Amino acid sequence: MLRHPLRSVFAVLLLGLAWGEGPARAQVTETSVTLAWTAPGDDSLSGQATRYHIRWSRSPISSLSDFATATPVTGTPLPVMAGGTQSTTVTGLTPSTAYWFALRTEDESGNLSALSNVLSTTTLVSSDVERPAPLLPTLVGTTSSSVTVSWTDSGDDSLTGVAAATDLRWATVPITDANWSSANPAFGEPTPGPPGTARQVEVPSLDRSRDLWFAARARDDVNHESALSNVLFVGRVLDVASPGTPSGLTAALEPVRNVRLRWSANPEPDVDGYHVYRALTAGGTPARLTGMPVAATEYLDSATPDSVAVWYALTAVDYSGNESTRTPLVRAYLTGAGILAWDLEAPFPNPSPVSGSVTLPLEVPAAGPYDATVEIQDSAGQRVRLLEVRDLTPGPAALVWDGRNDAGRATAPGLYRAWLRAGDTRKLARILRTP
Repeated sequence: MLRHPLRSVFAVLLLGLAWGEGPARAQVTETSVTLAWTAPGDDSLSGQATRYHIRWSRSPISSLSDFATATPVTGTPLPVMAGGTQSTTVTGLTPSTAYWFALRTEDESGNLSALSNVLSTTTLVSSDVERPAPLLPTLVGTTSSSVTVSWTDSGDDSLTGVAAATDLRWATVPITDANWSSANPAFGEPTPGPPGTARQVEVPSLDRSRDLWFAARARDDVNHESALSNVLFVGRVLDVASPGTPSGLTAALEPVRNVRLRWSANPEPDVDGYHVYRALTAGGTPARLTGMPVAATEYLDSATPDSVAVWYALTAVDYSGNESTRTPLVRAYLTGAGILAWDLEAPFPNPSPVSGSVTLPLEVPAAGPYDATVEIQDSAGQRVRLLEVRDLTPGPAALVWDGRNDAGRATAPGLYRAWLRAGDTRKLARILRTP
């Protein structure tokens, strides 16, 4: 029977007070906490688990949902055999700050243990209480896909000393203290130098068709962050290039005369959506059906007109409002929804005299194909006449054989076979011709 890893238990002594079970300790500094625990097994108390998931939060972790949104700890050790003592140090913390820690264990099948006990501790007070001075980022230049930002380094303590790191971030909305954590980090910021050192970094792979905002913070060696810098606005590039014409447009009739359109997604990253157009004739001017661009790659026309067929076209629209050229018109029949496949019904009259014609009733499906052939063969299987039907309207149809062969001569009395071929469909009907 498959068993999950045992509930992982932190065994902690903190400031001389016992937490949990066993002899392990939590060592706390200004910017780090060392956690220790006894390794559980792969199957309850036996074996060896596969990996640990340790997370921390600045608010209590009281449920699995809290754990899922907490910050993962990197560099955790791999599990040892059950009963072994293990530890890891969580760094990059802020002095005088309360943190909560919890752990889950995973076995080789991906089964996760229940949540461990939750350890709460506060980092030590630091003698370094002054944070770096705010930075002042400025715009150096832009390209069609990048922005280069510069600043001068501040100090570790306001404007003195050397800061530990610079954190530059960007977003598509103005950056504030409230949304700083969700802004996009830039990468490659140089290590700070003495205050006043000029720095710059290029942020690549940006969508310049959108407005962008940049801001920065300096961080010291005990992880005090500076106040938020000025927020640098970089306006979008005026985009005058239209997207490519969409491809793969198809139209299929659904019940109650609805038409489902589908197409392939455009490859351009700045495509905002698609506009659908409909015409009432093959040569008519299409009218736009969509008020706002459709983000998906399908559209249901549920307000079709009272006509036999309609024609559709499609365009792509980018974030700047540029619209592509329209696709070629695609026809959709609004009749024949109950006919799912081609059919050849019993000919009439049958028997029929060689001096008269015979009617071959057909059924044409709404989904097509709309072209077919009917081959008349004699009793020996030799072709007598090939009748072609082109561009039929879905629904009932009729094909008339005048009793003559391909050369235009009358055929003799006897038994004949009519073979319908339309797409993958093959249907047979027999015809008796009398003197």
